[in-house]
Amino acid sequence: MSRRFKAIAAAASAVAALTVPIALASPASATANNGATAAAICGSGYWNIDSQNINSSTVYLSYNGSTDCVVTIKDPDWQGSPDYVWATVNTDGSQTTNEDGGQFSYYAGPSRVYAPGQCIYWGGGDYYNSSGMIGPVHCN
Repeated sequence: MSRRFKAIAAAASAVAALTVPIALASPASATANNGATAAAICGSGYWNIDSQNINSSTVYLSYNGSTDCVVTIKDPDWQGSPDYVWATVNTDGSQTTNEDGGQFSYYAGPSRVYAPGQCIYWGGGDYYNSSGMIGPVHCN
């Protein structure tokens, strides 16, 4: 093997060794194993504004300027098998309004409420833990 070929092979191996960990690194609690993020699950134009870690899942609140959206993403160790997961958001504090709940493998939601300038209540959980209802918050 020529010196030049060895140098190129060594450089390619070094680049690959540095690239693979970076490609695999992602915030596990913010992404479902299927690649979806909480804001992306809500739809185009949403960004995350709040979250609650509940040990086996994380509940995310996203906003697009007029509509609030809640998604509960199961932590990676719990993803892949169906368990009860729920996400809810509303303006009146009732847990059943605008709720998505059921046997899901990765996440519950999106649950949305159009509430510009109004306080909201939001929450989520899974079979093991719950954030409860948080609110009234984000009143602007």
